[in-house]
Amino acid sequence: MDRPTGLQPIARSRISHQAVIQLWRLIRDGYWSPGERLPPERELAEQLQVSRGSLREALRILEVAGVVESRQGDGTFVREGPGLGLLSPLAVIFGASGDLVGDLLEVRMIVEPQIAARAAVRATADEIAEMNAAVAAMASLLDREGVALEALEHDRAFHRAVARASHNEVAVRVIELINQTLQEVRRHFVASTERLRRAHERHLEILAAIEAHDAPGASAAMTRHLTEIEGYILSEALGHQGDATATGEGGR
Repeated sequence: MDRPTGLQPIARSRISHQAVIQLWRLIRDGYWSPGERLPPERELAEQLQVSRGSLREALRILEVAGVVESRQGDGTFVREGPGLGLLSPLAVIFGASGDLVGDLLEVRMIVEPQIAARAAVRATADEIAEMNAAVAAMASLLDREGVALEALEHDRAFHRAVARASHNEVAVRVIELINQTLQEVRRHFVASTERLRRAHERHLEILAAIEAHDAPGASAAMTRHLTEIEGYILSEALGHQGDATATGEGGR
């Protein structure tokens, strides 16, 4: 089978990452249609000039991103329906390379403090009530065991409510995109009770500034919050990637 146009041999560095990107682009551009089965692993590995272990890792990442699905005994198929929108490439890249975790967090640091500032100016009483509800729901879980993932959902709801209060639809989509992508990292580790308490305290500070219509205060509070969690997510995500890298391709 001839190599598809645009599918090139991959350099040794970041093999799975490069395989993910090439395969995603081919699917996005229609080389394989929704519902179509991809070539057998051996053929794809030969075309990409990577090991089958690296190819399997790339396909696993694409499956997590909702781009393909594996059917036992039948092979790997392009998923039908949504899956190649704005979220998918970011989810693919984020899942494939811990090197880009910092880039994603940097984008969040750039945009979300400004979103909080806009929310302080524009938030309605109903929108502030929505933020209060998310904060209260998270607080109700802080003294309970085994509910960290549920608490993180309320954390996400709070950030979504702040974005909605900015009255900027692009801001809402960007924050939801970032939070959905970060959710994939959270599947590998669970936030500690202490970290959840700290996040809750920061949410209260952000909310107080928004309720006071204090735009600079809301921006500063959001910056403090993101600065704290950035170190946590980066260390955990990059540490997870380092553990996987240490096993080598043969360990996949």
